[in-house]
Amino acid sequence: MIDFLGEVYEKLWRAAGGKPWTEIIRDDQKKAPLVYMLIFLGLGILLVRLGGKYWWQMLIGFFLGIFAGHFWW
Repeated sequence: MIDFLGEVYEKLWRAAGGKPWTEIIRDDQKKAPLVYMLIFLGLGILLVRLGGKYWWQMLIGFFLGIFAGHFWW
């Protein structure tokens, strides 16, 4: 099973150009920053609409996740 997953990952890696997906997204974001700003604005509005009065608690949770991810990347 692990060999199968390794083969799938390798095929995806080669199809993506041999770079990590985070690097691909970063390069794409530099080409079209407005698109990414609009995407995240839409996600923020969706969070507020779905979260109701607890949207700020979810926002703090996302912030803590991003903060911790940057420390342990």
